[in-house]
Amino acid sequence: MRIIGPAILVVAVGVVLLRAVSTQADGSTPQGLPSVSVNPTFAEPGETIRVTATCRKATTTRTRITSGAFDPTTLRRPTGAPGPTLTDTVVINHVRPGRFRVNSRCDDHSTASTTLTILTAGAPHVVPEGGARTGGGSTAPNRPAPTAAVGTAMLASGLGLVALTLRRRAARR
Repeated sequence: MRIIGPAILVVAVGVVLLRAVSTQADGSTPQGLPSVSVNPTFAEPGETIRVTATCRKATTTRTRITSGAFDPTTLRRPTGAPGPTLTDTVVINHVRPGRFRVNSRCDDHSTASTTLTILTAGAPHVVPEGGARTGGGSTAPNRPAPTAAVGTAMLASGLGLVALTLRRRAARR
């Protein structure tokens, strides 16, 4: 009887860890909604970038985009265009180099944010390819999250402890 409590706790923690894998690191839902992205993710003052926002509801017709790097703008879906995705271009203001938050607030009240990096004027635009080549690559894109392995191990351990306890209890009778 003393082992069932900890076994249930281990199973519960395993389930929580496995659920955490289904949520993306940027905070959006597994379907990627809502979301906001900028292309490219880095720019110099005066350059034009494309901002794309996806809202939760397909009936959404506009979203308000704000950032310290450019003037606030409203993205509107053209009449008759399908889906909840809205896109437009913006010009980067003359701001100091650094990282700026880009926020989206759809008319369905869903919100999302991403980061835009402003470079020093004239700085080379070096685009990295893939993850850092340092070995394991557990945080590289398209790799299973280590949380999944831990959650699976805890879930299996908890279920094993419950099975062992039930087996012992049946043997005593």
